[in-house]
Amino acid sequence: MRSLAIIRNEHKNLGAVLYSLDRLVEEIEQGRQPDFAVFHGLLTYIDRFLDRYHHPKENEYLFPRLLARAPDTEALIRQLGQQHTEGEILFVEMLKALSAYEFVGTDEFERFRDAVRRYTDFERQHARLEESEVLPRAEQALEADDWAIIDAAFGENEDPMFSAQWDNEFSALFEQLVNSLPAPLGLGDVWK
Repeated sequence: MRSLAIIRNEHKNLGAVLYSLDRLVEEIEQGRQPDFAVFHGLLTYIDRFLDRYHHPKENEYLFPRLLARAPDTEALIRQLGQQHTEGEILFVEMLKALSAYEFVGTDEFERFRDAVRRYTDFERQHARLEESEVLPRAEQALEADDWAIIDAAFGENEDPMFSAQWDNEFSALFEQLVNSLPAPLGLGDVWK
């Protein structure tokens, strides 16, 4: 059941990114100038990791095996699959709102702020549902051979920003984020 720890850790890492998005938006509301490169970096992380690795592994490995062992979870699994699609739609809306804010100007900030809040709230609720309903049910219903396959799939996930082996395309992004985000998120100057 190594994959349970991986999923929970990935949710925790996503939570840090969502918190950063929310916090940066709050700071802009308080007068800080936006750092669009940081926003693009955070959204790139979400796109590259969450939507390309994390959710597909749940959809392809965890959910089908749970459904096979616990048919009573069908409605829940269908709901979570739909939420993965809804999250992608909200992500695209947030990305478009960021582009409008960056290139049209401050008149687009409210739209961007609202898109960030919708997305971060949605993803937090989604992760809570998985952790409170799916993971405990999977612990009860799945068998050793199920876990071996799921563990192997999730074991291939190497979180590009939060893993021990972070010397990859996200190294520069991680370093930029740490150095530009103000404490307690990073090492940047809180008074910029």
